[in-house]
Order: sequence, then C-alpha cells, then structure tokens
Amino acid sequence: MGEGKIVEVTIENFSFNPASVEILTGDTVRWKNEDSVIHTVRGSAFGSGELKKGDTYDFLFTDAGTYNYNCSIHPSMKGTVVVNEKN
Repeated sequence: MGEGKIVEVTIENFSFNPASVEILTGDTVRWKNEDSVIHTVRGSAFGSGELKKGDTYDFLFTDAGTYNYNCSIHPSMKGTVVVNEKN
C-alpha cells in the first residue's frame, strides 16, 4: 500500500481553516500558522508546542475516530479531524 496523504489546515485570523477535515487512517494533518501571533494545536491524542508565524505541526493519525482540538492559548479556536478506517 502507498503512503497516506497530507491534509493541510491553515491557522489564520484566529481560526482553523478548514475547521473540519475528513481523512483516512495513515493520513497526516499539517497545521501551518499564518497569523502573526502564537497559536497551538491541542487535542486529546496530540498537541503542538507554540507555533509562531510560518511554523508547522504534523500529526499522523493511525486510529479511526473523531478528534476535536483547539488552541490552548485561544480556546475559542476549535477544529475537528474525522478519521475513517482505510479499506
């Protein structure tokens, strides 16, 4: 089997764009901060450090499920990753 794909989420204007992504097990989500302020990506199974403008954070999802996350600095920033089992 081939490698999973990389799905990009941009952090800009104090939001995750897109706010929700749907991927398959074995895929990676890459968050990139385009804001001039520091943000984080924090979920129950993953978490970045502080991301400055231009920084990225990658997480490989190996388990199916719905993963809600936010920015620990700005908790009103919320996102969701839906991971479906690869057939």
